[in-house]
Amino acid sequence: MNIKPTIFREIELPADKVLIFVFLFSLFSCRSSSSDEYSVLSGQFRQSITETGELVAVNASYIIMPRINYIYGYNFKVIGLEDHGKNVHKGDSIIKIDPSSIYKYIITREESLENELATANKLKVQTQNNLQDLKAQLQNEQAAFDMKKLEIVRYEYESEGERRIKELEYQQAALRLEKVTRSMVIKPTIGNLDKKIQDIRVIQIQNELEAASVTLKQLLIASPADGLFQISTSMRTDQTIKLGDEVYLGSMIASIPDLNHMKVLTIVNEADIRKVYPGMKVIVRLDALPSVPFHGEISEIARICTVIDQQKVFKTEVIISESDLRLKPGMTVSCEYVCYESEDDLFVPNMCVNKENKHFYLFLKKRGAVQKIEVEKGPSNNYYTVVRGDVKPGQSLKLPENGLLNIKN
Repeated sequence: MNIKPTIFREIELPADKVLIFVFLFSLFSCRSSSSDEYSVLSGQFRQSITETGELVAVNASYIIMPRINYIYGYNFKVIGLEDHGKNVHKGDSIIKIDPSSIYKYIITREESLENELATANKLKVQTQNNLQDLKAQLQNEQAAFDMKKLEIVRYEYESEGERRIKELEYQQAALRLEKVTRSMVIKPTIGNLDKKIQDIRVIQIQNELEAASVTLKQLLIASPADGLFQISTSMRTDQTIKLGDEVYLGSMIASIPDLNHMKVLTIVNEADIRKVYPGMKVIVRLDALPSVPFHGEISEIARICTVIDQQKVFKTEVIISESDLRLKPGMTVSCEYVCYESEDDLFVPNMCVNKENKHFYLFLKKRGAVQKIEVEKGPSNNYYTVVRGDVKPGQSLKLPENGLLNIKN
């Protein structure tokens, strides 16, 4: 029963203590409201857009499977391959293709060449024999013709029937002699033509063997330039080519990029496409080394929009100005497109800019009062907005909601 009056007496305060409590509360409130105050800043300002990309070489030597004759086959196995990422020099052997099918072809054609050479020699001897036979036959027919000619003279005074028989025999001898004489002209010509045809066959096989020897040299591929050896992916498995894999004629096996000139394959969102243009400055940073900036500029912007990860973007290429060994193909980078940059500008936090009917205002604190000032809005980034008007660096700002409240009060 005596506890309640005791508690009541402890919470009862005099009037002077109540005034002190109100003053402290007001002071605390004023200090907490100071966190809503900002100031006009000045200095370097940058408006930019940041996208990710991948480094590639501007120039590269592409190594493809040699386009050799289809008679050797269509698919060839890789039996020698340099290590991926190794620095190679011009002339170094980097790839070797299985030559077994070409060796098999060479053995077959060498056998055919021996047969054709034997046929050519046989044809040459046969032509000479035929010519000797024709000469002997010509002599015989010439003798028979002369004999029949004499018989006609001898049978001049014989009966008409006998003379007629001898005349017919004479005509037959003349025809045989003419035939043999004509054969003496035609047969050597035919023999020479047959010899030429056979020689062409021999030359053709010899050319095929020479071509096969040249093709063998093509299967040992040397580096066309100095650089970093990069193995390509297989069209069949969509994986990096390795020893034992088959490669198609004309397919790319590897590449050697020129590390002195690099570029970035990146994108620009469709909402920002009007902010970028060819020749625009870009700051490139490696994800593995974000503290080191590299400078570049946009060299190409795609004209057709592409959907990537459910976003509509435009593919863009950025040429890097510097040459640095730390820049390697395939590395992930961030590209900061510099839309606006100034060394000396006035800017304020974005939350301090109030927009009313297409006009922009700031709430400045002057001489203890808040004034609403119209300004011209400039470029803005994620944090600040450039303003131009009757403002000076260091002036205090109020948030729009607090500024309106202070003006009403």
